[in-house]
Amino acid sequence: MARSSRRVSFPRPLLLALACVVSAIAPASAQSRAAGDAACAAPTSEGSSSSSAEALASLVDVYDLARATSEYVIKLRRELHLHPELMWTETKTSALVKRELDLLGASHVEISPPGVVATIGDGASPVVLLRADMDALPMREESAIPPNMRSTRDGVMHACGHDGHVAMLLGAAKVLTQMAEMGSLPPGTVRLAFQPAEEGGAGARRMLEDGLDDLRPPTQSSFALHNWPYPETPSGVVGTRGGTIMAGSGSFEIAFTGAGGHAAVPHKNVDVVVCGANAVIALQTIVSRLVDPLDSAVVSVTVFQAGGAASNVMGDVATLRGTFRALSKKTFEWLHQAITKIVVSTATAHGCAVNVEYFPVSGGVRHEEYPPTVNDVDAAKFAAGVGAAMFGADAVVDVEPVMPAEDFSFFAERWPSAMMWLGSYNVSAGATHALHSTKYVLDESVLHRGVAMHAGYAVAFLKNGGKFA
Repeated sequence: MARSSRRVSFPRPLLLALACVVSAIAPASAQSRAAGDAACAAPTSEGSSSSSAEALASLVDVYDLARATSEYVIKLRRELHLHPELMWTETKTSALVKRELDLLGASHVEISPPGVVATIGDGASPVVLLRADMDALPMREESAIPPNMRSTRDGVMHACGHDGHVAMLLGAAKVLTQMAEMGSLPPGTVRLAFQPAEEGGAGARRMLEDGLDDLRPPTQSSFALHNWPYPETPSGVVGTRGGTIMAGSGSFEIAFTGAGGHAAVPHKNVDVVVCGANAVIALQTIVSRLVDPLDSAVVSVTVFQAGGAASNVMGDVATLRGTFRALSKKTFEWLHQAITKIVVSTATAHGCAVNVEYFPVSGGVRHEEYPPTVNDVDAAKFAAGVGAAMFGADAVVDVEPVMPAEDFSFFAERWPSAMMWLGSYNVSAGATHALHSTKYVLDESVLHRGVAMHAGYAVAFLKNGGKFA
């Protein structure tokens, strides 16, 4: 997977405008508050450096409010990491979420249990939704962290950092409820969606279908963060882009049926191993010969099962499993046709029957398809500007689209939305292993920045009257 990024430059007027949008979200001295208000009220120019500095100083207070949650968020993340749960079974995780929301005095309801949606604010428009995914992966943890901090469930691990995502959104809930108590939360409503089943179960779509999309007043924008432990996003930076940021993804299970028998008389059998092997090779021509070289797609066979343990027995069935992905929704939908055409032709050529399943079931759970995640251009710019205003322009990068997928894509199809990377690559913390690695480690030092981005995006959106400009 190729990934790259570049620094983004933000003109001073944009930073000043964002500073003004969020200038009231944290307590400050009367003197600095007055100076910031004056800077926002006065006309600006490229030469008004003192006014810009005063306005941006108020954002340091905003960042400090989120940073004060660091110990709280790390503690929660470690508790969650000990008790990972697979998709649609996140009951203990949900209970922890509701426990913390109750302590904060934030109202909440269940949508697509174990999913939870909390509400903070006055219940009126504008409305912004912040999202965190809750599920873990069926993997045995092998990370280099103290044994007493690793998963207590053999074969289940938070290898994608969703424990950190939940903790950060609870940290944002803490910041937002504090602001509401201080009277500094702008008018409007913040919804916090703690979503189950991101890892293949399309929990986001289920929540929309089960009532999230029916809540009133209607949601106007949604925002999500994903920790990103790769060298181009070191700890301390955030990154996003307008347009497609993640691929659409699907799974396939292909079963070739032949006629098994003694391996000494292959001419009397129908060999599913040869058929399956040829299908694996033929499937590679989809991307290499049928997809536009300027487009991006992936077709990968990851499992090949056939025959039994005996070396002299030819089996009846060969099964291929794998994934297909594309950045373009049109290409993603076309891949179904291309895969089916190739495996049917291969089966016919080798005298086998074939069945193709695009929604395979494993562990009792159907694997769903996700469309590409497409950021609204204005929402992505807004998120990047909020990050620059809080952390500095050098801490915001423009990232390239990637082939992993996210079911936040369903939210992004419904509302103008932004998915953002939270840089978490840190050699000194041992946070250098890829997502979905058994050795994955989340750099906890970045969690307070995730809290700040969640709270900052929400409050800036409310302060701006539900608009991006």
